Amino acid sequence: MYIDLRHQPEVVILDCCGRFDETDHEHFVEAIEKLQTDGKNHVVVNLTSLYFLDPKVISILHFAYEYFQANAGSLSLVSPLSTVRNELNIANVPESIPTYPSVYDALHRPHVVLPKEIPAAAASA
Repeated sequence: MYIDLRHQPEVVILDCCGRFDETDHEHFVEAIEKLQTDGKNHVVVNLTSLYFLDPKVISILHFAYEYFQANAGSLSLVSPLSTVRNELNIANVPESIPTYPSVYDALHRPHVVLPKEIPAAAASA
């Protein structure tokens, strides 16, 4: 996985690209810890360019969320791709970590979170 950082006035956007699997664990945690060390307490993890999310790494997302919460910060996710969003929904991530359909929504419209689950009727349509 490739990680790119975009610094906004009050938030850092962590763009994750490619595959996010257990081989990326250390790289992701290092990026999160560096942001915290640099005093960046508000992070949006943009999973838009991620085409694969290994269910084994979902615990890392929870770790990052709790890490920022414990240090008076915030972390949210952006996940519009259905394959990645489905993995997040299966693990009930939107129940605990704010998850948005776009970076714009995460930054400017925090009330527009993704639905907790996609209704079965809507998913089959």
